[in-house]
Amino acid sequence: MIALSTCWQSNVAQSGRDLVESLKSLGFSEIELAYGITSAIFAQLRPALKSNNVRPVSLHNFFPAPDVPHPGGNEWSFSSEDPEERNTAVVFTKRAIEIAGDLGAEALIVHCGYVIVNPCTNELHEIYDAGQIEAPSGNRLLGKIKAGRASKIGGALDRVRECLEPLVEAAQKAHVKIGLENRCQAHEIPNSEDLEFLLSYFDNEHIGYWHDIGHAAVQENLGLDSQTVLLGRYRARTIGVHLHDADGYRDHLAPGEGGVDFTFVKDNLPNDIIKVLEIQPAVTVEQMRAGIGHLTKAGIV
Repeated sequence: MIALSTCWQSNVAQSGRDLVESLKSLGFSEIELAYGITSAIFAQLRPALKSNNVRPVSLHNFFPAPDVPHPGGNEWSFSSEDPEERNTAVVFTKRAIEIAGDLGAEALIVHCGYVIVNPCTNELHEIYDAGQIEAPSGNRLLGKIKAGRASKIGGALDRVRECLEPLVEAAQKAHVKIGLENRCQAHEIPNSEDLEFLLSYFDNEHIGYWHDIGHAAVQENLGLDSQTVLLGRYRARTIGVHLHDADGYRDHLAPGEGGVDFTFVKDNLPNDIIKVLEIQPAVTVEQMRAGIGHLTKAGIV
């Protein structure tokens, strides 16, 4: 069984009921509620889930979308040096955990934050486009980025850990699992090394790793991290996966539209995890269906 993230259509849905009925009509009885859903849409969506027999298997923090100008998964950071921001992040995450538990969802996916360092994203993209990631110029830039990150990561991870402690307690009470999602850019937390620290500290069944295939592919393409390492090292702690394709540094494509080897991914994922198709709104229904066919051929669904 595969679920579909509401991020694909939540920006075009006229109401919560329309959103649920649209996804149900496409054959999905399980969905992930993404952070783009406002409180108003959620109020309409909630009864529609029951009446249409649609089950949310996961939620994506922050949920529902807070009343801020540009809500998203990075609105507040667990790694922030500002204690007020960290506290706000914890408060809103606890709310999302409670909602997840009330809905019977299995997991809440969270973004942990970032290191205050220049990720040099545009420069990385330019070097990638020029085919120079593995050339001396690429190695120099990657060395600079990784050294800057390493100099700041210790304090940032300590702050993330402090924020996660009360959240793991809340997740245990709500019978929900927290999924720490691997991120896309160089300065974001966690990468494969960060996960070692966090998952070793929290030896608890209510917190684990959420593997985003596209994010991992982008980082691997840019020379920042390794999909192989993430899949292998944290297999036993993986609770869910975001399924989408990536082409260079573009992700959230329909499976089959990029360069991800989904057969390799399938061979390195546990069987009993939550599987969510997380595609961008530009993906057509035809591309989405072809993508599911691609995943089926690879044996993921």
